[in-house]
Amino acid sequence: MSAHVFAWKPAYELHYKELDEQHRGLLEILNEAHRLSARAKPVSLREIFGRLGDYALIHFSTEERYMKAAGYEGLTAHQAEHGHFISRVLELSLAYDPSDPKLLKETQTFLENWVHQHIGVLDLEFGNCLRGYRDRAPIRGIIFDFGNVICRFDNGRFLRALSGLSGLPVDELEKRIYGLSTLTEAFERGDMDGSSFMKGMEELCGCHIHNELLISAYTEIFTPIESTCSLIRRLKPHYKLGLLSNTNPWHFERGISTIPVFPLFDAVTLSYEARALKPDPRIYQDALDKLGLMAEECLFIDDRAEFTEAADRQLLHGITYTGYAELRSALKGFNIRGLE
Repeated sequence: MSAHVFAWKPAYELHYKELDEQHRGLLEILNEAHRLSARAKPVSLREIFGRLGDYALIHFSTEERYMKAAGYEGLTAHQAEHGHFISRVLELSLAYDPSDPKLLKETQTFLENWVHQHIGVLDLEFGNCLRGYRDRAPIRGIIFDFGNVICRFDNGRFLRALSGLSGLPVDELEKRIYGLSTLTEAFERGDMDGSSFMKGMEELCGCHIHNELLISAYTEIFTPIESTCSLIRRLKPHYKLGLLSNTNPWHFERGISTIPVFPLFDAVTLSYEARALKPDPRIYQDALDKLGLMAEECLFIDDRAEFTEAADRQLLHGITYTGYAELRSALKGFNIRGLE
């Protein structure tokens, strides 16, 4: 018997990362059951029932949450199917006898039919409805980038201060730090802590720099954009607000967390905590998970088009910030409240 009876097929794709990963997980459980059976280890199959129970608990609640949000008309019938799965797995688990090959075969047949009929047919019907949800979803959350959306930042200010501390010309420092090195990206991705970043900066500068002087130079670069801050205050009564930023601990502690509107955010996603930089899909999913909203229900505002386009690919509604007037016009297109 083949070790992998069921392979993932493009036809099973719902194009929703969370749901597709959970469906892949069920196929892994089914394939593991076949592998254990082929190796004549039926006793070990007892743990398969526990994994199936965990799968049902997590996946069905997730799937039904999506269905309710999308207004899926087949929700009640789909819930009944889920209930049948749970009942049947419990029934098979209680009846399971490792010495009875008939019961083993019955379990495998049930799971195979579930993959073919439920995931391969019923879930795809639900997926078609879900994919149309983006066009009619009510906006419940608005996620803001930080740099050049909420606050302007001036790396030139940092480089000029660092030039005074190191004695190196500004253009040489810019080339070393932002041209030849990936140090800042590693700090923002969470690959190093503050002390390692400090050491790396000293190596790039070729001299020792007092810790506090370096941190101050690196973080005193932000200027609030008052029009955005005022907008956030007006949106707060109507929407869940999120902050999503490619950033590092120093900029967060000395800059982001100190702005007056920071307490208004319901969820904060920081690249160094998520261990992912935009446009990595994981950082957008982190923001959605924290807000407890579906992608289709959220706007994402960023000053870089490649990041809003990545958000669109994750089914959020991306808006590229080029100025307050343009942002306000884009928000009006979504019938956003609180603009006046």
